[in-house]
Amino acid sequence: MFTNAIRLASALVISLLLVFLPCSSAFRNQLQAEGLPKGRTAVNPATPATIPSPAPRPQVADVSEQKRNDILERETAVSLKEQELKSLSENLSSSIQQLQQSRKEIEASLDQKKKDEAEKYKKMLKVYKSLRPEEAAALMDKLDEGMALEMLSQMDTKTAVKLIPLMNQDRVLKWTRLSLKGK
Repeated sequence: MFTNAIRLASALVISLLLVFLPCSSAFRNQLQAEGLPKGRTAVNPATPATIPSPAPRPQVADVSEQKRNDILERETAVSLKEQELKSLSENLSSSIQQLQQSRKEIEASLDQKKKDEAEKYKKMLKVYKSLRPEEAAALMDKLDEGMALEMLSQMDTKTAVKLIPLMNQDRVLKWTRLSLKGK
């Protein structure tokens, strides 16, 4: 029984191969003529022999040459664009470096200016501190309000205590409010 099943399966496989192989006549739906060269088939005597003429095909060489030229043109254009982008990138990089250098110089200049102003401010505070309290208070009352309040904030407590009773009381109260608010 097992051998019969194997025989049946092998016969089925062989018949399928014969039917579906490209060289089989069943696949081409034609009978292979005996004794004819390969690729030739016998013509059914009931039907007249007609040889189909090949359909006109476009000239493949011209089309592929056109495509090749188009591709070469595009590659050339892309190459030129890449070179242009590289040049622009280099220019941009150098501009960025110059801007960063300028920024560093400006920051250094601002830092130096702040140090100079702080130094001037300290000198001015020393001058006001060395004056008699009445003279210093009279001069501070004549200064711009913001400047006077800032100077008062920068003075040590001992000097500020001497100046407060002699200064304009509205300014002193404003200074007190600002100092308590932390501004």
